[in-house]
Amino acid sequence: MNNTWAVCKREFASYFLTPVGYVVVGMVALISGLSFAMSFLTHVDITQSPTTFAYSTVPDFEESLLSPFLVFCGMLIMFLSPLITMRLLAEERHRGTIELLLTHPLRDREIVFGKYFAALGMLLVMMLIVSVHLMVVGYFVDVEPAVLVFGVLTVFLMGAAFISLGLFISSISRNQITAGTLTFGLLLLLFIVGNAGEKLPEISPMPETYPAMLRAPFGFVYATFRTFVMELLVDAHAKDMAQGIFQPHDVLYYVLFSAFFLFLTFRALESRNWRG
Repeated sequence: MNNTWAVCKREFASYFLTPVGYVVVGMVALISGLSFAMSFLTHVDITQSPTTFAYSTVPDFEESLLSPFLVFCGMLIMFLSPLITMRLLAEERHRGTIELLLTHPLRDREIVFGKYFAALGMLLVMMLIVSVHLMVVGYFVDVEPAVLVFGVLTVFLMGAAFISLGLFISSISRNQITAGTLTFGLLLLLFIVGNAGEKLPEISPMPETYPAMLRAPFGFVYATFRTFVMELLVDAHAKDMAQGIFQPHDVLYYVLFSAFFLFLTFRALESRNWRG
């Protein structure tokens, strides 16, 4: 545990020895602040004239402001997370220090968790910024504190999942620019494919004129494929959670997402040891 903490402290401090940490925190503060202001103004307009925005009555505060704002913050972290993760292991390989790190009396899990926790430390800094906005909400609007806390937890789980993917990409890349580009591309691909899945028809598109023996298996495969694609929508599981609605499968999605890519990171380090 001491070794993990040492790696974590070293890596976290390095964020603020370069402009990366300040740029990421500054971008989150600026963009989330603008988004919060726009969301709040939109919520005010909706409450004054709900029919103009296709609402029959004044919607819940959580539905019209809190959930969209928190999901947006999660997506913002998705696009900024490559800046946090791209250097974690790729830079070690580029500078030739990865062998020294692996031959040091450190276990693979201490290296991986140390660097992952350092990235989560940056995520917590961003969560503090988001929390300031929610404190403003809690001051002016009568909303349960538990809902606000769960909303912050939602964004944190999203960010932790994105960081785990970025750490894995960094572990198999030789250059931090390559790692950042690949991470951004994969996260964007998940977002695009997931949104495309929402537009797929619920019923199998195979014409009714086709034989039943073909339509039945095709319908099963199509339904499975559609369900899988829709699960790739990285923000879909956060929409209800951001309103304070706890559903175990939503939390489990992000936990398993993070665990899966951490597992792949361990395997990537092990394969490097075998090659050595």
